[in-house]
Amino acid sequence: MTTHRHTDKGFTLIELLVVIAIIALLMSILVPSLSRARKQAQFVGCKSNLKSYGLMAFMYADDNDDRMPNAWTSFYSSRTYAGEPHRYCRWHNPDWDLVHHPEYAGPMWPYLKGKDIHICPSFPPIAKEFGPIHPEHVASVPIKPNYNYAMNSYLSDKKLTSMKRHSDIFFFGEENLWITKPYNIYAFNDTAMCVYEVWDSFGTFHLARNSDLEDGVVNAVFLDGQVQTVNRVDSWRYCAPDGQSKSPVKDQ
Repeated sequence: MTTHRHTDKGFTLIELLVVIAIIALLMSILVPSLSRARKQAQFVGCKSNLKSYGLMAFMYADDNDDRMPNAWTSFYSSRTYAGEPHRYCRWHNPDWDLVHHPEYAGPMWPYLKGKDIHICPSFPPIAKEFGPIHPEHVASVPIKPNYNYAMNSYLSDKKLTSMKRHSDIFFFGEENLWITKPYNIYAFNDTAMCVYEVWDSFGTFHLARNSDLEDGVVNAVFLDGQVQTVNRVDSWRYCAPDGQSKSPVKDQ
């Protein structure tokens, strides 16, 4: 009688180590690519939000004798409210979320409500990291962003027809949550970006190469309806016809 010996052939330790090494190599290649793809998708989503913001603002102006809203009282009916912990926390205070508290809504909010376009897809992790330490933060207020786009304060209550070179003046843009002098002396805190007053500037948190997020770009929608990628040093050039003369960065 012939006896057949059946031997199970499994992976040797060396073969397993080779497989693991190959998987690790593939992961090291794929993960950065996936991360870049995710950031690029968020960047495109932000541009789409601002494009919609521009359209809604133009609709508002068309219904209001071609006049633009006031930057401070466009979303909200008042610049300050009695009992509010601090207006600089309004952007992340759930008690001032206009979806659930329309009693605070300003004249432009009806054009924006229900659009789900108020928060850049890249902003939530920025809010989580820097929200608890933003200037004048009230520790008892949760960090739950309501919006993160702000209007060019120079345009407050002006008529669109009075503006020249619409492609050179931004309407809404993004700011940082931290201060970096001389670029800004206030961080993102309300619905007005006060570049012309030399208080604010464009942010830097999109596509930043370094962990300090100081070398990136952000998005802004302009009076011609186009969304552009903008650098911080362009803040003053784009805020008003004579904005560049206001720049605190004199070597730019």
